[in-house]
Amino acid sequence: MSSFSMVLLEQGVEMELPIEMSEFITMLDGLVPTFTCEEYSYQLGTVNRATLGSNWDLSVKLVHLETNQVFEEPVGCIELEKLDQDLVNFRIPPRAEQDFPGMSKFDWDGQYFGSFIYQMLNTLHNKELIQLPGLLPQI
Repeated sequence: MSSFSMVLLEQGVEMELPIEMSEFITMLDGLVPTFTCEEYSYQLGTVNRATLGSNWDLSVKLVHLETNQVFEEPVGCIELEKLDQDLVNFRIPPRAEQDFPGMSKFDWDGQYFGSFIYQMLNTLHNKELIQLPGLLPQI
């Protein structure tokens, strides 16, 4: 894993996105399952810490591409907060703040969650919600 990936995992990511919360959640529902790393895709699940319409904490789980088995232990999480009608705060907390039972059992080195972060940032760039100097390499 690259040192940049490690920095993203250790420091986290936070940005304001010019999009409505409902539109962003709908976009995530359609796009996240298309992200892949090795023989896995991704699935979002809700965490108990959510306030409908204004705050969402979402777990990131792996799905085996051949069997469609969803691994119950998340590889990470993302947080969404509605700032106003057309602005969402998107946050990937530092890995040290993400404490789910069994999280480090399967993705101990952060490879799968790092790949998820790269694909998410590339998608946000492609949708013109953020600007990057170029696309990040898929790991």
